Amino acid sequence: MINRVHFVLLPFLLFSFGQLTFCSSSAPSKSSEDYKVVQRLNLIRVGTSNIKWELYLGTGGYQKLEEKVLSSFEFSPSGIESGIENQFVSAKLEKRDNFAVIYVRSKLSEFDFKQDVLPFVELEFLCGNKERFFGFGSWADYADATGSKRLIYTQEQHVGGEMTDNGKIVNPPWPFGELLTYFPVPFFVSSQNYAFFVTGFDPIVFSVCEDGKVWEVKVFNNSATFFVFDWKEKPLEAIEKFTGIVGRQKTLPIWAFGNWIDAIGGQKKVENTALFLRENKIPSSAIWTEDWAGGFRRTEDIYTIEGWDTEPSYELYPDIKSLSSKLQSLGFRFLGYFHHFVGKNKKAFSYFQQNELLLKGKDGKTKFVFFIPEAQDVGLLDLENPKTWEAMKSIMKSVASLGFSGWMADFGEWVTPDMISFSGKTGWQLHNLYPYLWAKLNREFWEEFSQSDFVFFSRSGFTGSWVFSPVVWQGDQNTSFERLDGLGSVIPLITSLGFSGVHSVGPDIAGYTSGVLSPNSDKELYIRWTSLCAFLPIFRTHHGVTPEKNWRFTKDDETLSIFRKYAQIHIKLAPFLFGIAKEGEQKGYPAVRHIFLEYPDVVQFIPEKLEVIEQEFLLGAKILVAPIVKRGETKREVFIPPGKWVDFFSQKEFDGEQKGKFLEVEIPLGEIFVLVKKGECIEIFDPVPDTLNQTQNPEIIGIDDVQIKKVCF
Repeated sequence: MINRVHFVLLPFLLFSFGQLTFCSSSAPSKSSEDYKVVQRLNLIRVGTSNIKWELYLGTGGYQKLEEKVLSSFEFSPSGIESGIENQFVSAKLEKRDNFAVIYVRSKLSEFDFKQDVLPFVELEFLCGNKERFFGFGSWADYADATGSKRLIYTQEQHVGGEMTDNGKIVNPPWPFGELLTYFPVPFFVSSQNYAFFVTGFDPIVFSVCEDGKVWEVKVFNNSATFFVFDWKEKPLEAIEKFTGIVGRQKTLPIWAFGNWIDAIGGQKKVENTALFLRENKIPSSAIWTEDWAGGFRRTEDIYTIEGWDTEPSYELYPDIKSLSSKLQSLGFRFLGYFHHFVGKNKKAFSYFQQNELLLKGKDGKTKFVFFIPEAQDVGLLDLENPKTWEAMKSIMKSVASLGFSGWMADFGEWVTPDMISFSGKTGWQLHNLYPYLWAKLNREFWEEFSQSDFVFFSRSGFTGSWVFSPVVWQGDQNTSFERLDGLGSVIPLITSLGFSGVHSVGPDIAGYTSGVLSPNSDKELYIRWTSLCAFLPIFRTHHGVTPEKNWRFTKDDETLSIFRKYAQIHIKLAPFLFGIAKEGEQKGYPAVRHIFLEYPDVVQFIPEKLEVIEQEFLLGAKILVAPIVKRGETKREVFIPPGKWVDFFSQKEFDGEQKGKFLEVEIPLGEIFVLVKKGECIEIFDPVPDTLNQTQNPEIIGIDDVQIKKVCF
């Protein structure tokens, strides 16, 4: 009973779990000294709760959850190594050579997922002295979640929100006043030499030493399995063990480390964008076009895309195949857009509705939710029905055959608790699984269609979905400097997710949500965001909600010059970026690393210097990046890690000494503070390529026209 759910929900774990016979004594067990955290297990609780939920504005993206505990029984963990067995609970601890496993099963039977009465299993541990907790998926405040609550339940990210440098929220985010995330992961790394993982896809709540005394994990199911990993020198060791079980993100084709430029508004506009890029020597390998299936103006300023359908919008793209061929001749890949909703106005709707390929409600009929972006009711693909996969793969094939090399695989968070899948799962059981299945469907299609020469990018996810998603982008940030949902949120969103081993990441340059709950992007924001993205794995622009009002690299000569500079830096760094992605595939290491991952002693400066540390990162192990993320500022405090470092641009030397050092540095608009570890070499392309695709055009420098050379610092 304990493992059955996990075998069903985690197919990528079948091999790993199949090789682990936990009751066997064939592998050496660890001594209690190796898993001190297990000794801190203070209480085991089982019980049932009624979870009340409410949709905001009738959409599935925002779900307000409130728990009322109906019954609760708690037990001492004493004797767990030999096994605990009574009328309420069964629990067992087993130690292996690379990890420990805690199994807990509730014997309570008074629950009903369809009636929102959920069983739970809860563990309570004592907090260590000055212990810090990092990870839990992608979060906008900090990668360090100490003192916080983390709801492991994928949702549309909150909108807006400001926070002071000492972590106090002064402008609560919309709509619930609390932090929400597209990509939660029930895994964290502790500063005290262990990491902790909960298997499965259940809703989970972590209370991370909120009272300074205990940390708790509550899993809403009648059984739960917990893994404990140790690490000795660096936390990366624990991430390697974790990803060795759940799987690792694969390396992108080299062209994907070139720059991706958005272009919408019709065939002629897209072609003109491509020509402009080549004429102005702005290197880029892909054009991505979000409105290939249509778009309309909701207001004079707001442009809404039509999602997907069985064929393109012939009004906007009368000959999309010829457009694709034109882009290819200029050295561009062509990327599009998909999501998992089926609106009533779509050509595909009648087929999906008649063949029962959409998720149902408790009444057995298709369950509709109001989809604000398209201003209509939509159904969600039933991704547990094999026939849905067949139908979607057929449609995806016809679309990809138009000349696409990938697309944005949007959304994944909208399953509501009252939905029922083909297999009979309720929304509670399907909710966190859904983005995993959505990514898997896209991966299966593309591997069948194009083997490995493709890319798609996901915003939502859960444990292991990165095995399928080539790229994870950070969702719909506001076009602002806001700390919890603008430029200020980007680095924490990426570094916190990095603790799960996700390496190929990158946000919308200058954000997405504009003109509604956020002002339109401006020049300062655009330039600061561009300089940051030059030192991330993926460099990709977005037009935002109000394309004509948002700032863009074409707005003035200075912006164009700065954009060109950073686009050239990014594409030159492609060999280095490819190398750290390969390391991620082999070891599970993130490309964008929180300082703690390479320099764990940095916790001695937390919480006093937490904001400074959270607003910089390491790109691989060799490069330190510290941008300006606040409006109007031209200097900031930076943590220089131990040892000597060299400025990427000026070659000036900095000394972090033995323990690391804090230093205030000047960073004018148009610049960014980047250091390289002294004595290290970085592989770059020379000369600067125009594209990382092959091209027959003698005026375009392609992948075959460049060499890799090492630059040493």
